[in-house]
Amino acid sequence: MARKTVVKRQAVLAVLLLVSMAMLTLYFREPVGGILHSTQRGGLRVISPLESGVTTVLSPFKNGYRWTAGTINARSENKRLREETDRLRSELVALREAADENRRLREMIDFTSQPTFPQDYRTAAARVIGRSASAWNATITINRGSNHGVQTGQTVISGQGLVGQVSAVTTNSAQVLLIIDHNSHVEAKLQNGNAAGTVVGSVNGLLEMDFVEKHQRIVKNDVVVTSGTGMLFVKGVPIGVVEEAADQEAEFFKRISITPFVDFSRLEEVLVLLPPAGADLPPPAIEEDAE
Repeated sequence: MARKTVVKRQAVLAVLLLVSMAMLTLYFREPVGGILHSTQRGGLRVISPLESGVTTVLSPFKNGYRWTAGTINARSENKRLREETDRLRSELVALREAADENRRLREMIDFTSQPTFPQDYRTAAARVIGRSASAWNATITINRGSNHGVQTGQTVISGQGLVGQVSAVTTNSAQVLLIIDHNSHVEAKLQNGNAAGTVVGSVNGLLEMDFVEKHQRIVKNDVVVTSGTGMLFVKGVPIGVVEEAADQEAEFFKRISITPFVDFSRLEEVLVLLPPAGADLPPPAIEEDAE
């Protein structure tokens, strides 16, 4: 039964193929006004309005599909672009941070290469890992300690100038008393001149130079450096520039305001000056426990 059905279908298919070939042959051989050509034109006249109507009906659906597909693709592309923008922004921030760190390290290297830098001193580079939260104590914590040769009393600098003095040490960290702390006292002098005095910090984070004799000539922008007197700090380290020098009639000394070279709010890396073996270290300016 199944075989008969297959044979019947094959026969029908063969007949249809023969009929189609015959009609195609007649279509191409008959003149333009023949019956087959006329039938084709009549069929087109009937089908064209139907095709136009179907196209009109389906057009909103096609446009909606295209809009939906375009919106989905646009959202996907926007997400990809946002992710790419975030990645590039992160890379840019990292590159800028690396460039700033390299610049600061170059400044410190250049600073230690100056002829005035004590050649018998070694340095220990350290990163700032903590800051005092109190306005009454200006200190930082660095990631170098006794395991790296750091001891209390050692001078700490940056690429701009004097930072402070090591005031407490643990095995892998140390606390540095900044020169802007009100407990800090630095024996200093003018770089080009004989005027000398003591640079002290204050609770407002500024520097003042006390005990400078009135007859000394001091002008704005004069450079102030460590004098090395008292052996508290290494000699010749830049501190800052004179902002104002005023004479007070009721006082025996000038009152001098100094702008420090170091921007303590942006301090990230420092150098601890390690004296030669056997050298005596001064006592720290203030005793505190390292954080």
